[in-house]
Amino acid sequence: MKTRSLLPASILVLGAPCSAQWAVIDAANLSQSITNYAALVEQIAKEAEQISNQIHQIQQMQDQLDRLGKMADIKSIVGFAEFRLDLDLPTRIKLWAETTAKVDGFGIFGDTRDGIFRPVLNEFPDFEGGVLVRDSEIYKPAHEITTMVDEFKEVQADAYARREELRKAIARTSEALQAAETDAEEKKLEAILNAQYSQLAALDSEVALSAAEIQVRAAESVAMTDAQNEADAEARRKLAQQEAEKVTATFTPSYESILLYVKETPYTP
Repeated sequence: MKTRSLLPASILVLGAPCSAQWAVIDAANLSQSITNYAALVEQIAKEAEQISNQIHQIQQMQDQLDRLGKMADIKSIVGFAEFRLDLDLPTRIKLWAETTAKVDGFGIFGDTRDGIFRPVLNEFPDFEGGVLVRDSEIYKPAHEITTMVDEFKEVQADAYARREELRKAIARTSEALQAAETDAEEKKLEAILNAQYSQLAALDSEVALSAAEIQVRAAESVAMTDAQNEADAEARRKLAQQEAEKVTATFTPSYESILLYVKETPYTP
């Protein structure tokens, strides 16, 4: 009688699926940043329109002063000299092109913002005892914001100093207006006082405009950084998919039954 050896018919090969974690981009945050940027652009346009209107008011005040009498008499009125001097002072607000020309990325290295932050050095040690130099191009967005903040501080300090001088001039003009003896002198002092208040509002608008520029630039920087991160993540995803497709096309597993290698051996009792 013959007996046969029984072996498993086949072996099932199981593979554990591989998974990779990719950077998740917050599309809602990117959209909100773009919306905020558009709103700030609209705000800065309104600020510019307000300054333009105030300049127009000052020009109207100047016309009124011209109609009130001889310039020699007007120049001698209390408060006019300070107003005229402040009106001729240039603004400290810089154009965006002027600010951008100063941005090279190197300015961020070693900057602690008056000791508040830890400095970012322009080089750092590697694992072999050497040093690696940082790429300044990466730090341009941050350097641009800090440059605009420094310019805002200059505008703010200048405006506050001029504002204090105008405030003192307004006080003297108000006192002179109360002591005016003639109708003509009273009207001239009222015109100067109105002009001083208009110039005071113009200075406040300069500070607000400079601050709005920083907000717009910050929003723009966030939007562009999010867009760059999204672009990098998309490139990594697509390159990984492309490599995965190559591996799948190159390697195709084959399965065989072990019965192909089994032989029957006769048994003689």
